[in-house]
Amino acid sequence: MPLVTLEVVRDSTLQGRTLELCSRGLPWVRKGSLAMLDQGLISGSNFLVTVLLARWLAPEQYGAYALAFSIFLLLVRVHDSLVSEPMTVFGPSSYADHRREYLGAVLKIEAVLGLALAAVLGLSAAVAHYLAAPAGLASALAGLSISTPCVLLLWVARYAFYVEQSPGSAASGAALYTVLVVSGTFVVFRHGWLSPFTAFMVTALGALVSSISMWIRLRPVLKRGSSPTPSNVWSLHWHYGRWVLGTSAVKWVPGNVSYVLTGSLLGMADVGALRALLNLSLPLLQAANSLSNLFQPYLARIHGKQGRAAIMGPVNLVTLLYLVGGVAYWALFTAFKVPILRFLYGGKFMEHASLVPWVTLGAVCMVGSYGGAIGLRAIQSPASVFLAYATAGVVSIGLGLVATWAFGLSGAIGGYVLSGMTVLSVTTYLFRRNVNPPPEISDHPSHKASVVTRKSVESSSND
Repeated sequence: MPLVTLEVVRDSTLQGRTLELCSRGLPWVRKGSLAMLDQGLISGSNFLVTVLLARWLAPEQYGAYALAFSIFLLLVRVHDSLVSEPMTVFGPSSYADHRREYLGAVLKIEAVLGLALAAVLGLSAAVAHYLAAPAGLASALAGLSISTPCVLLLWVARYAFYVEQSPGSAASGAALYTVLVVSGTFVVFRHGWLSPFTAFMVTALGALVSSISMWIRLRPVLKRGSSPTPSNVWSLHWHYGRWVLGTSAVKWVPGNVSYVLTGSLLGMADVGALRALLNLSLPLLQAANSLSNLFQPYLARIHGKQGRAAIMGPVNLVTLLYLVGGVAYWALFTAFKVPILRFLYGGKFMEHASLVPWVTLGAVCMVGSYGGAIGLRAIQSPASVFLAYATAGVVSIGLGLVATWAFGLSGAIGGYVLSGMTVLSVTTYLFRRNVNPPPEISDHPSHKASVVTRKSVESSSND
C-alpha cells in the first residue's frame, strides 16, 4: 500500500479515536460540572452562613452552634448509612426497573427516620436546658431538632437525582435552597433575631421548600401495596448499611471529636476558634463529596457488569484527581492564610493563622482517602471502610486527647492531621487488598461481608 494511503488511514483512525473519546468524555464533563455546581451551592451557602455566624455571634454562642452542628453531622452520617448510600448502590442496579416505586419506599422510610431523629434531638435540648448547659446549647439543639428532618429530606432528593445520573436537577434544587437560606440569614440578622436557634430554623425552611419542589419532579409512587415495599427496601438497606452505620459513627470521629475534646478541656470559645479553622477545609471536602456522589453509582455499575478488577483503573484516577486538587488547595491557603482569615472573619482568629496549613493538610489526606473508600463501597465491602475509619478514630481520640491536653488548640489540629493520614493509608491498602485478594485472606471477615452483600443483592434482583 502506498505511503500516502497509509498516512491517510492513520490520520482518519486517529481522528476517529479522538472524536470517540470526546463523545464519551464530554457528557461526563457536563455531569461533573453540574455535580460540582450542586455541591458548590449547598456547601457554599452553608459555608457562607457559618462564616457569617462566626462574625456576628458571640464566641460562646458560636461555639454552641459549632457543637450542635457537629452532632448534626453525626446524624447525617447515620442517615447516609441507612438511606442515601445504599440508594447509590441498589438504585442503579437492583431497582433500576422500578425507580418510582423504589423512591416511594425510600421516602416512607425517610419520614419515619426523620421523625425519630427529631424526637431524640428535642429530648436532648430539654435535658440540656434542665442541666443548664453552656450558653446557647439548649436552644441550638432545639433548632437542630426541627432542621434535621427537613435537611435530610432534601439530602435524599439530591441522591435520587444522582442515581438517575441527573445532577442538573439536583443543582436546581440546591440553587433554591441557597437563595432561601442566605437571604433568610440576612433577614434575621437585620432584625436582631440571630441566634443558634434561628440559624437552624432558617436552614429548616430553606430545606423544606427546596425538597418539596424536588420530590414533585421525582414523582415517587406512594400507593399502598406497591412493590418494592418499604420493609423489603429497609431489609436490603439495613443488610448493607449496618456496616456503613458503624463506619459513619467512626468516620464522624476524626473531623468532629476534636470539638468535644476542645470543649471539655479548653472551653466554648476555643470550640468556636477550632470551628473557624476547620471551616477553611470545607470547600475542598464538599467539592470532593460532590464528585463522589457522581462517581459512586458509576463505579457500582461497572462492578456489577465487569467485576472487581475493572474498577481498579477508575479508582486510581479518582484518587489522583482528589490528591492533585487537594495539594493545589493546600498551597493556595498556605500562601494566603493571613488575608483569607482577615477577609472571612473580619480580623477575628488571626492569632491562629499558623495553624491554617495544618488544617488544610489534614483535609488533603481526608479527600485522598475518598477514592479508596468509593472503590470499597462499589465492590460492596463496607466492612473494610468501617475498619479504615475505625482505625483513624482510634488515632484521633487517643492522640487527640493527649495532644489537646498538652498543646491546646494546636494539639487538636495535630490529632486531626494524624487521623487524616491514617485513613488515607488504610483505605488505599484495603482497596488494593480486596480487589486483588491473596488466597490466604479468602476467609477474611470483610471479604465474607462483601460476598454476603452481593448475594443479597442478586436475590433481591431475582425477586
